[in-house]
Amino acid sequence: MKIRVITALCMLIAFMGCSDAKRGEAHVQELKSDKFYQYSIWWAFVNKVFDGDLKVNELKKHGDIGLGSFDFLDGELVMLDGIPYRIREDGEISVGEDNDEIVYANATFFDEDGAFKLENPSDYTSFQAQLDSLMPNENYFYAYVAHGTFESIKLGGVPKVAPPFDDGLDVLLPERPIFTGENITGTMIGFYCPEFIGNINAVGYHFHFISDDLKLGGHILEFRMKDAVEVRYDQMTEYQFTLPDNDTYENVTLDKEFQYNN
Repeated sequence: MKIRVITALCMLIAFMGCSDAKRGEAHVQELKSDKFYQYSIWWAFVNKVFDGDLKVNELKKHGDIGLGSFDFLDGELVMLDGIPYRIREDGEISVGEDNDEIVYANATFFDEDGAFKLENPSDYTSFQAQLDSLMPNENYFYAYVAHGTFESIKLGGVPKVAPPFDDGLDVLLPERPIFTGENITGTMIGFYCPEFIGNINAVGYHFHFISDDLKLGGHILEFRMKDAVEVRYDQMTEYQFTLPDNDTYENVTLDKEFQYNN
């Protein structure tokens, strides 16, 4: 009798273990959705909404790669493998703490749909042109991850601001801090938005960079490459954005338009 009871208990424990494993797999599948998550909207960011309330630990629930800016523009954001790196205006790179706040972000759980090799893209302009030619369909959203060695690279940071916010991105970005590197290896994280996105997000390509040695990072402005680079992509069919819940956003006038040209 005891043997039967023990056997039944073992079978029950094994069944519960399998159920837990299946639930875990289902949770992973849920995370690995084709959802493009965005905090705030580009139009708000352009119109001086530099006070955000999205915490780093909340962003991690929406993706393992991403880009954006921290609260009060206190650093560009590059998230790679679930690690949210902060690149401050002096070039210092650190890892964002769970309670640090973010003013603007794009993120997704990267689930590779395909990859291709770009032969000698030479510069950022030709890199984007080759992405255009190899894009499966320009009507969808895409996340990109590309790792390579750069002969030279020019990156932009953001200048930290304090309220009241007098200048918008159209004024701040031309005066942004610039970081450069030569013969440096690292990862590009980027997103593509179709033109129909309008002022909700930046139209076209938006890429950030983080070097393997974690000494250089920021928004990509220019680069030169000698070697081929493999680009992995994730095509996304869902789009979700969360608006800031604070006085700055409630009182903003969305009257200014501005788009990156790279």
